[in-house]
Amino acid sequence: MALLNLLSSILIGMTLASHIPQYHRLLTAGSSLGLSLPSVLMMTLVAQGQTATMYYLFKSASDMRYGVPIMTPPSQRDWLNLTQILTQWICSLFLFALIIYLPTSSSNPTPTILSKRVAVLLWILHIVLFTLSVPIGGRPQDIVFNIIRNINAAIINPLFTLIAAVSVFIQARAMPDQLMGWSQWTLGLQSLTYLILAISWPFRLILPPNMWQLGSKPALLLEWYPWVGWACVNNAILAIGQGMILFLSISRVADGNSSLADERRALLGSDEL
Repeated sequence: MALLNLLSSILIGMTLASHIPQYHRLLTAGSSLGLSLPSVLMMTLVAQGQTATMYYLFKSASDMRYGVPIMTPPSQRDWLNLTQILTQWICSLFLFALIIYLPTSSSNPTPTILSKRVAVLLWILHIVLFTLSVPIGGRPQDIVFNIIRNINAAIINPLFTLIAAVSVFIQARAMPDQLMGWSQWTLGLQSLTYLILAISWPFRLILPPNMWQLGSKPALLLEWYPWVGWACVNNAILAIGQGMILFLSISRVADGNSSLADERRALLGSDEL
């Protein structure tokens, strides 16, 4: 347990450190060219959705008939898990803020400004809906709270997992030939960090034994994702996605260097003639 808590602490630091090269690259370039606004918005919403899910788990802990993945009172492991989720949310939120603030070097900025306004409104809408659900839900033993929590687990969580997968393909399609926005250091570090997180989450966010004894094996597999599996699945998608973007980034830079070398050889050949 102590070793797992140590790994959790290290992963929190790795998550934070992996974003720093990206922030530095954006601020140095003064442009967000190369980063897809819809993709970054989607990942920010996914991180917010994970934060909301952790809220419901923590609030449900003291009043669950069959137990909950969060202990009562929360253990050190539980607080480290919450810190990991909050760190990912804050880091993605700061990246989203940079994308909104920095120009995209577009020759026609009007559509970009409109899309940024729409993105901010969507982000605010998600925050408002979650904030309203807190007082409306009431106490953990109230029917309304259980309805909201179950909707989040059965519908909203899978939706955000799908959004995470879609955001990867949107970013891959939006990448220009000259990648000014993405830091390869960030892509590499995040791919590694999210991969370790995906592997570690099944050992950190665990269904209690009494919840494993409530139904048939297929039913338990369906219960695993909405209660604890979302963290593993979402981070696995992030690891694959960042690795894919890193591969595309390296490939396009290599192709650009190769084209530049061909042009230089052609110029040298014409000079000799």
